[in-house]
Amino acid sequence: MSEVKVSSSSTLTLLSRFPWMLLLIVFLLGAEFLELPMTGTTGYVFIGFAVAIMFIEIFKSSDTGAMGFFLDQFWAVLSLVLATGLLSYLWFTEGKEPSFYHWLGFAMIVADALLSPLNAYRTALRNFDVPG
Repeated sequence: MSEVKVSSSSTLTLLSRFPWMLLLIVFLLGAEFLELPMTGTTGYVFIGFAVAIMFIEIFKSSDTGAMGFFLDQFWAVLSLVLATGLLSYLWFTEGKEPSFYHWLGFAMIVADALLSPLNAYRTALRNFDVPG
Protein backbone atom coordinates (compact mmCIF):
# COMPACT_ATOMS: atom_id res chain seq x y z
CA MET A 1 0.00 0.00 0.00
CA SER A 2 1.17 3.46 -0.71
CA GLU A 3 1.12 6.16 1.91
CA VAL A 4 -0.80 9.33 1.39
CA LYS A 5 1.04 12.41 2.58
CA VAL A 6 -0.87 15.59 3.19
CA SER A 7 1.17 18.76 2.95
CA SER A 8 -0.74 21.72 4.19
CA SER A 9 2.40 23.48 5.32
CA SER A 10 2.74 25.89 2.41
CA THR A 11 -0.63 27.63 2.68
CA LEU A 12 -0.96 27.44 6.44
CA THR A 13 2.61 28.56 6.98
CA LEU A 14 1.99 31.64 4.86
CA LEU A 15 -1.22 32.35 6.76
CA SER A 16 0.33 31.87 10.16
CA ARG A 17 3.60 33.74 9.71
CA PHE A 18 2.58 36.79 7.74
CA PRO A 19 1.56 39.88 9.76
CA TRP A 20 -1.75 40.53 8.00
CA MET A 21 -2.79 43.57 10.04
CA LEU A 22 0.15 45.49 8.64
CA LEU A 23 -1.60 45.32 5.26
CA LEU A 24 -4.38 47.52 6.64
CA ILE A 25 -1.82 50.15 7.55
CA VAL A 26 -0.17 49.82 4.13
CA PHE A 27 -3.59 50.23 2.47
CA LEU A 28 -4.33 53.39 4.48
CA LEU A 29 -0.85 54.80 3.81
CA GLY A 30 -1.18 54.03 0.11
CA ALA A 31 -4.56 55.72 -0.06
CA GLU A 32 -3.14 58.73 1.77
CA PHE A 33 -0.03 59.17 -0.36
CA LEU A 34 -1.85 58.46 -3.64
CA GLU A 35 -4.53 60.92 -2.49
CA LEU A 36 -7.32 58.42 -3.13
CA PRO A 37 -10.65 59.42 -1.60
CA MET A 38 -11.74 56.81 0.93
CA THR A 39 -15.37 57.26 -0.05
CA GLY A 40 -17.07 55.06 -2.57
CA THR A 41 -15.34 52.06 -4.06
CA THR A 42 -12.02 52.53 -2.26
CA GLY A 43 -13.76 52.60 1.11
CA TYR A 44 -15.85 49.53 0.33
CA VAL A 45 -12.76 47.62 -0.81
CA PHE A 46 -11.05 48.65 2.42
CA ILE A 47 -13.96 47.37 4.55
CA GLY A 48 -13.99 44.02 2.74
CA PHE A 49 -10.23 43.81 3.00
CA ALA A 50 -10.32 44.60 6.74
CA VAL A 51 -12.99 41.99 7.48
CA ALA A 52 -11.11 39.32 5.50
CA ILE A 53 -7.88 40.13 7.33
CA MET A 54 -9.66 39.98 10.69
CA PHE A 55 -10.94 36.47 9.89
CA ILE A 56 -7.44 35.40 8.83
CA GLU A 57 -5.95 36.77 12.05
CA ILE A 58 -8.52 35.01 14.24
CA PHE A 59 -7.98 31.77 12.29
CA LYS A 60 -4.23 32.20 12.61
CA SER A 61 -4.37 32.51 16.40
CA SER A 62 -6.67 29.52 16.84
CA ASP A 63 -3.92 26.90 17.08
CA THR A 64 -0.49 28.25 17.75
CA GLY A 65 2.64 27.26 19.63
CA ALA A 66 4.68 29.34 22.04
CA MET A 67 6.88 30.96 19.38
CA GLY A 68 3.91 31.67 17.14
CA PHE A 69 2.11 33.25 20.07
CA PHE A 70 5.03 35.57 20.84
CA LEU A 71 5.46 36.51 17.18
CA ASP A 72 1.73 37.22 16.94
CA GLN A 73 2.01 39.47 19.99
CA PHE A 74 5.00 41.27 18.53
CA TRP A 75 3.18 41.99 15.27
CA ALA A 76 0.03 43.05 17.14
CA VAL A 77 1.97 45.56 19.25
CA LEU A 78 3.89 46.82 16.21
CA SER A 79 0.61 47.25 14.32
CA LEU A 80 -0.84 49.23 17.23
CA VAL A 81 2.21 51.49 17.32
CA LEU A 82 2.15 52.07 13.54
CA ALA A 83 -1.60 52.71 13.47
CA THR A 84 -1.30 55.19 16.32
CA GLY A 85 1.54 56.88 14.48
CA LEU A 86 -0.54 57.08 11.30
CA LEU A 87 -3.51 58.61 13.10
CA SER A 88 -1.23 61.06 14.92
CA TYR A 89 0.48 61.99 11.66
CA LEU A 90 -2.84 62.64 9.93
CA TRP A 91 -4.27 64.62 12.81
CA PHE A 92 -1.29 66.73 13.91
CA THR A 93 1.08 66.96 10.94
CA GLU A 94 -1.29 66.97 7.99
CA GLY A 95 -4.07 68.74 9.86
CA LYS A 96 -6.64 66.28 8.53
CA GLU A 97 -9.29 64.71 10.62
CA PRO A 98 -9.13 60.92 10.22
CA SER A 99 -12.09 59.54 8.32
CA PHE A 100 -14.48 56.79 9.29
CA TYR A 101 -12.29 54.33 7.41
CA HIS A 102 -9.19 55.29 9.38
CA TRP A 103 -11.09 54.79 12.64
CA LEU A 104 -12.49 51.48 11.36
CA GLY A 105 -8.99 50.26 10.47
CA PHE A 106 -7.69 51.32 13.86
CA ALA A 107 -10.60 49.56 15.60
CA MET A 108 -9.84 46.36 13.67
CA ILE A 109 -6.20 46.55 14.72
CA VAL A 110 -7.13 47.09 18.37
CA ALA A 111 -9.68 44.26 18.19
CA ASP A 112 -7.04 41.94 16.74
CA ALA A 113 -4.58 42.89 19.47
CA LEU A 114 -7.22 42.04 22.09
CA LEU A 115 -8.96 39.01 20.57
CA SER A 116 -6.05 37.06 19.10
CA PRO A 117 -4.21 36.56 22.42
CA LEU A 118 -7.44 35.52 24.13
CA ASN A 119 -8.15 33.02 21.37
CA ALA A 120 -4.59 31.66 21.48
CA TYR A 121 -4.74 31.37 25.29
CA ARG A 122 -8.07 29.53 25.13
CA THR A 123 -6.69 27.14 22.54
CA ALA A 124 -3.52 26.53 24.54
CA LEU A 125 -5.62 25.60 27.58
CA ARG A 126 -7.59 23.17 25.44
CA ASN A 127 -4.43 21.67 23.94
CA PHE A 128 -2.90 21.08 27.37
CA ASP A 129 -6.19 19.67 28.76
CA VAL A 130 -6.35 22.25 31.51
CA PRO A 131 -9.73 22.15 33.19
CA GLY A 132 -11.50 25.46 32.96
